[in-house]
Amino acid sequence: MWFVNEYKKVMAFFNFGSRSDLSSPFTEEQARLLTWTKVLEEEALKRQKITISELKEVTARCAREVGEQADFKKLLLTRAEGVLELLRSKSAVPSKRPQGIPYLVIGSALGVLAFIGGVLTNEFSVTGNRINLLSPPLLGVIAWNILVYCWIAAAVLFNRGKSPVGFIRRFFAGLLLKLQTRGSHGQEALVSFYSKWTEDEMPLLRRRIAEILHFSAALFGLGLIASIGIHGWGTEYTVGWESTWLSEKPAAVLTFINLFYGMIPTNADLFNQLTPQVIESMKFGAGHGQNAAPWLVQLFYIISLIVVVPRVLLGLYAYAKARYIENHFPIDLESVYYSNILRQWRGQTMLIQIIPFSYPLTEKVKDEIQKFASELHPENSRCVFSAAQHENTKLPEIPGGEQTEVVAVFAMTSTPETEVQGNFINELKQKVQDSKALLRIVVDTSGFLARFANTPQRITERKKNWSNFLAPYGVSFAFVNLTDADVKDAAAQFEQAK
Repeated sequence: MWFVNEYKKVMAFFNFGSRSDLSSPFTEEQARLLTWTKVLEEEALKRQKITISELKEVTARCAREVGEQADFKKLLLTRAEGVLELLRSKSAVPSKRPQGIPYLVIGSALGVLAFIGGVLTNEFSVTGNRINLLSPPLLGVIAWNILVYCWIAAAVLFNRGKSPVGFIRRFFAGLLLKLQTRGSHGQEALVSFYSKWTEDEMPLLRRRIAEILHFSAALFGLGLIASIGIHGWGTEYTVGWESTWLSEKPAAVLTFINLFYGMIPTNADLFNQLTPQVIESMKFGAGHGQNAAPWLVQLFYIISLIVVVPRVLLGLYAYAKARYIENHFPIDLESVYYSNILRQWRGQTMLIQIIPFSYPLTEKVKDEIQKFASELHPENSRCVFSAAQHENTKLPEIPGGEQTEVVAVFAMTSTPETEVQGNFINELKQKVQDSKALLRIVVDTSGFLARFANTPQRITERKKNWSNFLAPYGVSFAFVNLTDADVKDAAAQFEQAK
């Protein structure tokens, strides 16, 4: 159940000592630094402003600087500063740097506007010194918040505990991302950075937006309460009702008032004395209403307990989640880029075991795979090829160790089936996990491209078919033309499909 998973996450939050990964958690700022460095490094290599040998020297120097007992996080951060220093010496660092989102400024401004909005809502709800109990602004505030709580509860219940992402949150996310990426047009490095960063940042961005919206809603309620309370000090409010549709139906008005204003049972005497006759006398067209003091107190309770308190609690929950993600920002240390750095740091050789499925590899294709693998992992790697696997074939042995990478190769000309390729992936995935190795999937597009070169729609449809098939298995995959492999594109696909 989802709540069991949430419990495990909470326990992990307080149990850092039992971590078995390579480094302590990264913060958002540290992750941004590493991602920016990675983008600049790849751009500089592409433009031949630096060489792999120079990067090796930086990694070796930083490894000596942090010492053998340091964790991988310290090495990566030290290396990032070293790479940026190298790039500056080559004039390969753009003048514009990635911009963060000014959440404090945005949240403060939105909070002030929300408070003012609450004050103005009271102004629109009150005519002179008369408070209409059927006033749409007042009722709308309460109804909207109840609707939001129902939406959150339903989304959590039917979405297995995942946070709901409604229209408002998506709208603000898009707005803030546009604010963040302003001025990046024409800057290739910044465009490349944001294409990677925005996807990684999205979980944190949504939590921060939720935090801002919930606290702003609470301030809206406080503004409404403050306005009514301050005006009530110097104004004698009267409370009553008027309505075009319910003018001749005091019994219906009584039912509505009991249901809506009596949802918080804090003043039973106030509602016990209500009858259709009393409601009729409270009609502004028939009388002068009643003194508003007990009704204002009841309204304060309703706004406090329906709007302010729940929104503050939801805001605090979003704040806690945002701070947790901010200090435990996800970095895929199994990606090609970081695994190469790790391997050089440890002085290890990457063993790449190629396992094709129903796809006998020719010597030419093997040579291309060898070249592709050596470019993907330029640091001390070697390939071994296993025989082509078929249904009910016993899987080959996989050497244990964190520096073993298994690459399952499929031909895109074949049609994926759960009972065939799916069973193979599940069995291979389990064996790879038992061996503490890493599994990736390569779908060779060369045969399909040669056959349907003139029908790009067929190519797109087949890729979509394979992507939809592979996604549920949780294994990174890439579509690669093994007769002319684009290593950078493949590495990007592996990261995106993780």
